[in-house]
Amino acid sequence: MPALYPSQVGPEAFSVGDVVRKFVTEWNVTPYTGVVTQIAPVAVKVWVQWPFGNESESPEYLVKVNPEIAGMPTSIIDRGYSSYEKTLSDQANGSIPKRIIPSRDLKQFLVPKMATETNKMAIRLAASFATKVIGKLVDRISSCQEAGMSDVQTYNDVFKDYGDFCSDYIIKSSIQKVYVGEES
Repeated sequence: MPALYPSQVGPEAFSVGDVVRKFVTEWNVTPYTGVVTQIAPVAVKVWVQWPFGNESESPEYLVKVNPEIAGMPTSIIDRGYSSYEKTLSDQANGSIPKRIIPSRDLKQFLVPKMATETNKMAIRLAASFATKVIGKLVDRISSCQEAGMSDVQTYNDVFKDYGDFCSDYIIKSSIQKVYVGEES
């Protein structure tokens, strides 16, 4: 909720790189988040990079949020104009921290890196589960279908052996695919 008294929350409460939301009404905040890009204590303003642009905001209407819970901002590149105040703010408070990855540099983080030993082991485990367990599950379901069992009878028969390590969803979707003939 916005402050009850003017200037109760000053720009000193924020630092460059903080993820914030803005109060729209006294009870509602914006569904999107923004990043603090500049602090102007003399003007009692904080510049925030929103998804739609860089705007000057009163700190009374901003609330800091945890980006891991509220979600990372959609735009994290400082698109504010260069100015003398911006230069002073950068000198006093720094610029957006390195912990926030600009979207133009995001490509290098999306490229798969060399697999570590843990990743290799996880891949081998998933491959063996898919080939050994799921393969045998589908074979068992097919044999039940050939024996003339209904899908409910097949589920009861298969669940006894595979219910401990296969989820209910995997068993039901496998039965549906075999009985209905859906392709994955």
